Amino acid sequence: MNLTIFLPEKTYWQGRVKKVVGEAKDGSFCLLPAHIDFVTIMIPGIFYTLTEEGQEIYLAINEGILLKAGKDVTLATRNAV
Repeated sequence: MNLTIFLPEKTYWQGRVKKVVGEAKDGSFCLLPAHIDFVTIMIPGIFYTLTEEGQEIYLAINEGILLKAGKDVTLATRNAV
């Protein structure tokens, strides 16, 4: 999957990933490449992704919106660290 994380002023991170885990208003979720298209409202918390190279990335994010369309996953959030 292609993951892109947008902040209001810039693209924060972009790369190929195997897995995405986050927390939405209705609970936590995990997206894998074969997952159906998906859209959700994110709440402040920890966002996790596993890159194709096996690197684990953990981000603290503010609220935002996550969209999975085909092989593209986009997260738009107010802040990420």
